[in-house]
Amino acid sequence: MHLLIENNTEEKIEMDADLERTVKEVLKTEGLGEDYEVSITFVDREEIHRLNREFRDVDRPTDVLSFPLDDTIDLPDADKMLGDIVICLDVAKDQAMEFGHSLRREIMYLTCHSTLHLLGYDHMEEDEKREMRRREKEVMRNLRVFKNDDHENFDHMDKNDYEKEREEAAKNDEKFLEFRDELKEEIKEELRLEQRYANAEYGKIYTKENLSHGQKFLKGFDYAYEGLVFAINHEKNMKFHILACAIVFVASLFFNISRIEMMFLIFAISSVIALELVNTALENAVDIAADGRWLSLAKSAKDVSAAATFIAALNALFVGYMIFFDKFLNFYDSVILRIARRPSHLAVISISLIIIITIFLKGVFYEGHGTAFRGGFVSGHTSVSFGLATIGILLMDNPMVMILMAFMALIVAESRYEADIHSTKEIIRGAILGISVALAIFGIFS
Repeated sequence: MHLLIENNTEEKIEMDADLERTVKEVLKTEGLGEDYEVSITFVDREEIHRLNREFRDVDRPTDVLSFPLDDTIDLPDADKMLGDIVICLDVAKDQAMEFGHSLRREIMYLTCHSTLHLLGYDHMEEDEKREMRRREKEVMRNLRVFKNDDHENFDHMDKNDYEKEREEAAKNDEKFLEFRDELKEEIKEELRLEQRYANAEYGKIYTKENLSHGQKFLKGFDYAYEGLVFAINHEKNMKFHILACAIVFVASLFFNISRIEMMFLIFAISSVIALELVNTALENAVDIAADGRWLSLAKSAKDVSAAATFIAALNALFVGYMIFFDKFLNFYDSVILRIARRPSHLAVISISLIIIITIFLKGVFYEGHGTAFRGGFVSGHTSVSFGLATIGILLMDNPMVMILMAFMALIVAESRYEADIHSTKEIIRGAILGISVALAIFGIFS
C-alpha cells in the first residue's frame, strides 16, 4: 500500500496513519488487496473552488473531489495507481462543526467516501446512493470512528475554541459568513431533493402517445379531466372548493334564484376553481425549475399566484352575499313550493351534484390506477346514467318508458365492465351514487 499525502494549506495535519488505515479498510471491505497507490491532497477553500470550476463546471467550493484514473497502468513490481483525492480542510472543519463531530472523523469519512468513488461507486441514482451509504457505514464501523471520538495525535480545536475563532473571523472576514450560508443552503437543498425524489410521482417519465388530429382533440378532454382529478387528490384547497360548490348548488334549491343570479354564481365559483388549478400548475412548474432550491423568486411566484386565487375567493364571497342576503330574509316565502313546480331545475341540480361528487370521490380516493375516464374509485358514466334513469322514472307515468330508461342505464354499466374500464365494485358505487342523489333531491323538494 502506497499513500502519497500532500498538505497545501497552512494548517498542520498529522493524520497519515489514520488516512492509510481508512484507505486499507475500504480496500479490505471491497475484497481487494493492498497493492494500490492513492494520492491525497489537502487544499484550502479557494483552491477547491478553482478545481470545481475547472473540472466540474461547478462555481462553488465542495468538501472533496475524486479523480479516478481512466486507464489502469500496471508496472512490474509496482502498486496499481487508483487515483487522486483532494480534500478541502476549510469545508471539512465547517461540516465537522455543523454535524457535531470531530475533524478527525470528518476527514476519515471524506477519505472513505472519495476512495469508494475511485473504485467506481456513485450516488446519482437512488439505488446507487443507498449502496454507497451502506458501504461507508460499514467501513466507518469497522474503523471504530464514532461521532464524538477524540485522537491524541491530532491537535484539532475543541468545539468551544473553534466557535470563538469562527466568531472572531466573522467580524473581520465577510466571505466566511457567505461560505457558511452557502454550505447550509446546500445541505437544505440536498435534504429537500431527497424528500422530493422519494415521491414516486416526481420525476416520473411521461410517454407521449401517437394520436391522430381527431384523437388529440378528444384526448384533450381526458387530459383536462385528469388534471382536475390530480388537483383534487393533491391539493387540500381543491377539496374545499369542490365541497363548497356542491353546497351552493344544494342551497340554490331553497331560494328563488333567477337565471342571471345563477349565472353570476356559477361564474364566481368557476373563477375560484380555475385559478386554484392555475395556482397548482404554477407551483409544480416552479418546483421543477427551482430543482429543490429555496429561491426567493420562486417563493414570490407562488405567493402571487396564491394571491390571485385569494382575490377570486373574495369575489365569490361578495357575489354570494349579494345574491343570498335578501333571500334569507324571505326564506319561508313559498320557496319549497316554487321549486316543486320546476322539475327541470331539480334535474339539472341533481345531475350537477352527481358529476361534482363523482369527481370529488375520484380525486380523494384515488387508487393509483386508471385515468380520468378509465378506472377510478367510482364509475362516472354509471353514476350519471343511473341518475338520469331515476329522474326519468320519477317524472314519467308510462311503465314502458320507465323500463326502457332503467334498461339503458344497465347497458351503460355493462359496457364499462365489458370494456374492462371499471371493476364491479366501481360500477356498483356509481349506480348507488346516481340513484341516491336523484332520490334525495326529488324526494325532498318534489
